[in-house]
Amino acid sequence: MLKDKTLDFIARMPKVELHLHLEGTIQPTTAIELMRRNCAKNAPRTVEELLKIYDFQDLSHFVRAMKIVSNHITRLEDLDRVCSEMLEECARQNTRYLEFDCALQKYIDLGMPLSDVVAVLDRAVQAAEVRYGILARMVVNLQRSHGDEKTANLVKEIARLNHPLIVGVGLSGDETQYPQKEFINTFAIAREAGLRRTVHAGEALGSQSVWDALELLHAQRIDHGTRAIEDERLVRHLVDAQIPLTQCLTSNLRLNVVSAVKRHPFALFFHSGVLVTLNTDDPQIFQTSLTGEYELAYRAFGFSEQELQRIAHNGIKASFLPEEARGHMLQRMEPIALADCEKN
Repeated sequence: MLKDKTLDFIARMPKVELHLHLEGTIQPTTAIELMRRNCAKNAPRTVEELLKIYDFQDLSHFVRAMKIVSNHITRLEDLDRVCSEMLEECARQNTRYLEFDCALQKYIDLGMPLSDVVAVLDRAVQAAEVRYGILARMVVNLQRSHGDEKTANLVKEIARLNHPLIVGVGLSGDETQYPQKEFINTFAIAREAGLRRTVHAGEALGSQSVWDALELLHAQRIDHGTRAIEDERLVRHLVDAQIPLTQCLTSNLRLNVVSAVKRHPFALFFHSGVLVTLNTDDPQIFQTSLTGEYELAYRAFGFSEQELQRIAHNGIKASFLPEEARGHMLQRMEPIALADCEKN
């Protein structure tokens, strides 16, 4: 049987990841070690036992499962390890640029100073850039369950810190319990501070959630946005305003946002002119990779190599990098051999 040349192209193709939660990238061996060190109840001994924790039926169950593991990142050295391993894996996928979400409030609540947390992550990012040639920036993950006051205070602290690693803020969590309207104040503060803004919307709820993210929170990017397809006027607006959607096929499938990959509207968005990108969301939890997401899109929708490359380039256009930096990154998006990563 002849090898599919497009799969080889996908493996070699430089990629961009804009929707990746640090806490969803914990390597299995690291997760097991952290949980056993912290004497977690029923701490797993094997990868198979760990994967049983990630057995969920909906978004609420998923959030709980994720916390069971990620709550064991309790020290600065844990953060350094998780972040460094995340960046190494991204480099293995030939990711050239990455914007990762980090739930900073989680670590502040454990008593870690904000400046120390950001410094540790920044050192890991700089080391990875030297070692792998990967450029990474952070989007601060604002958790809906914390409410408007707590998230607003965090945004104020971030603005005061004014660290170059941080390029924006993003709102995540269960849309059904914590609607966009509850965070108008938080996002007004972020906007005033000049922070870029993205919002999880159109995942658990329909198109109105996306409209609310755009009109109430002035989001410049939408994480998921899958159910925007239900509103033709919204799709036209996304095209006209070139509002990016950071789509995650496996995540949407596992969380029952779509019933089958071929029913996912990704290809419809792409061919309609929506600025869509492919991402992993929480790769260790969903057992996927960025290369795997491109392979899935190729098999499900029959994209050509040129179209797959356009999707990757969309990631640079949808990024929170300054315009000049985007231009430089686009010049670096020429295919390279996998061996180039392995040399480092």
